[in-house]
Formats: sequence, C-alpha cells, structure tokens
Amino acid sequence: MGLGRKKLTRRSALSAGAALGVGTIAACSSDDGSISSPASEPESNATVTITPEDGLSGIAVSAEMAWEVEDGEFQEFSLTDAAGEDIPGAMHPDGTTWVPSSPLAYDTTYTAAVKAVDDEGLEGTFTAEFTTMSSPENRVEIADYLPGDGAVVGQAGVIAFEFIGFDVPQDRRREVERRLFVTSEPAQEGAWHWHNGHKLEYRPKEYWEPNTEISVRLALGGMPLSEDRFGQFDLTRSWSTSGELRLIEVDNDTKQMRVFRDGATVNTFDISLGEEGQDPDQRSFSGHMTIMSREREAVFGSEQFGYEDLDVEWAMRLTWSGQYIHAAPWARNHLGSRNVSHGCINLDDDDAEWLFEFVTWGDPITVSHTGRSLPAGDGFTTWDLSWEDHVAGSYAYESTASEEDDSED
Repeated sequence: MGLGRKKLTRRSALSAGAALGVGTIAACSSDDGSISSPASEPESNATVTITPEDGLSGIAVSAEMAWEVEDGEFQEFSLTDAAGEDIPGAMHPDGTTWVPSSPLAYDTTYTAAVKAVDDEGLEGTFTAEFTTMSSPENRVEIADYLPGDGAVVGQAGVIAFEFIGFDVPQDRRREVERRLFVTSEPAQEGAWHWHNGHKLEYRPKEYWEPNTEISVRLALGGMPLSEDRFGQFDLTRSWSTSGELRLIEVDNDTKQMRVFRDGATVNTFDISLGEEGQDPDQRSFSGHMTIMSREREAVFGSEQFGYEDLDVEWAMRLTWSGQYIHAAPWARNHLGSRNVSHGCINLDDDDAEWLFEFVTWGDPITVSHTGRSLPAGDGFTTWDLSWEDHVAGSYAYESTASEEDDSED
C-alpha cells in the first residue's frame, strides 16, 4: 500500500491554532492613542517531509516512519496514539526508517511528530496524522523452526521459517526481508537465504561464536506480502549458543562416525548408511547438515520403501525427507562394513544413546563420499552452501564486515 509524503513548514503545522477567536484583542493602544500590532513570533526556517503523509487512511499496521529535513537539523521523533500515549520503536538497522516495536493497532489514528532546528537555532515541531487500515481477512501464517525462548543450542543452529501455502512475489521479497530482524551479542555477520518464495534460512558467515545471545523478530504482522495478502503476526524469540562446539563427521569410505568437542575427538563409532544400487535411491545424502530434532522414541514408516510401524530409539533428525541418525540393532552385524539402511545412519544401541545425550539441536554434521548430494531446503541446508552462494539468495544483504585498516602505525 503506497505511502505518500507531504512537506510541512512550521507555519502549516501550527495553522490550526493561528486564527484569532472572537473577542480576542488583536492590537494594543499606545499612550498617544495610536494602535500597534504585537511583535510576531520568529518561525523556524526548517521544513520537514513526513511519511506516512498527513491525513492518509488505510495505512498498513506494519508501516515504518520516515522524514526528511531541509534547511535545518533533525532533533527527535515521536509517534503517539489517539490517547497521546507514546509508541515505542527504534531506527531500522539500515538507518532509513523508524520501526514501531510491534504492529500498530488496526483502525487507529496516530500522530508522527518531528522536531527540527534551523541554522538560527529556532526549533519547530512538524506533525502528520494518519489512520491504519481495518483488519484484513486474507492473512498468511508461518511455520517457524526457531528454538524456544531461553534455549541453549548448537553453534550451527540456523534461523528458519516458511510461509504456509503462499509464495512471496519476487518484487516484495526485499521489503519482507527487511522486516526479519536478527541481532546477536557479540555481533556477527549473517544473512537470509531464500530457497524459494516461501522457505527461508538465516545463518552467520561462520558458526556462531560460543555463548552468543541471539534475538529474532519476524516483524510480519500486517505486513503487505502482495497486493492482497498480509502477514498474520509478529514473532519474537531469544536464545543462546553453547559454549562448546560439538561436531559430527561421517565418512562412507570408512563406514565410521567421528565425534568432536572443540576440535578434539571424543568418540568414534562404526556405522551403516543408505544401501547403494537400489531403486528408488536409498543412499544417504552427502553434505553439511545440523541436528534438527532429538526423539527418544519414534515410529518410522515409508510407503516408498514399503515398511511401517517400525519402532526406533535415540533418533536424531537430519532432513525433512526422513534421514536420521538412530539405533539399529538389526544392523549390528553390518556396522563398519556394509550399508543396509534406507538412507539413515545406523548405530549400535549404546553408541546411539551416547550420541543422543551428547548432541543438541543445531549441532553440525558432515556426511561425505556417499555419491548423493543433499537437496537444497531438505532440512536446514544452508551450511551446505558457500557464503557467496548463501548471500546470493538474499534480496537485502549488505556486508557488515569492516574494511581492513591498512594504515601504517
């Protein structure tokens, strides 16, 4: 929905109070009876353009505020509702707009106010009043795969969600991506990647640093996603990363799994992977993945491979299509020598239990030499991309890396 702009001078901003009421004294008498006009109050020469424009209605509740000051210097901004209550918010990370901390209310009038001072030091306050749209019925929900508030996750944990039953048009993706706020302490360079029009993942350039505090706001409530579809709600979540890097490496050539903590090997297991030479293809995927979930007990079934109601223990999901690490007592005689699974990574019961207790959501795993590539988006797969390919899937990425200081001391 378009947002117009209107240039306001201090005179126009205060015009409602400029007219004299009936009975107001308009002049003063001097001792000799002559009439003199009162001295006019100096006015600021600054002018301000405010978005949304004064008097507009039907404004999206995700609206961001913007202003331009001419012949003066910006001082402060505020947004208030009809009751005069301040609306909290902050500047967008790109510095171009002011963003309310939560969606505005539907069918509500707001006043944006900008204070500016001119070169003579005269201050002016400039306002624009607008009204938000009515609540739309055609809203789009999301499925989020974010950790819970306060969770402690693996250092490869990605931020992933998808729009349900809707693909965002390409010409809207940059604006949508600008509303997906990720902050970390310590700060780390990161970016979103669109696998398609509905599935997105965010990750840092390298694994998250130990004990990173991460906060996310998917500011999609009331956001226009297309000409006639709107975001359903905002989502906020905060969590942190583990103080240690746990990593799993699986090699089909050796039929072994090696487990690392902060670079040191802590365990090695014999394994069996997906069987080769089958139709449909049963080979395990090679690539960089993460632990997506941990399930103490699970029931597997596959119409494609012709089995159902298979009870498994110590299951750790790697892909949406159903490749897991899990205990497989039926494969015990083949571990370390032969692949017999439908794609999962099989372990002995005791080894699977140990690994289940060791890993957490977001820990990285690399599988190699299976001859079958990991499909993009089948799980949290953005670590399988180079950083250059990852950011190529962003519509709003701008590098935050600081330039090297090559000055001589």
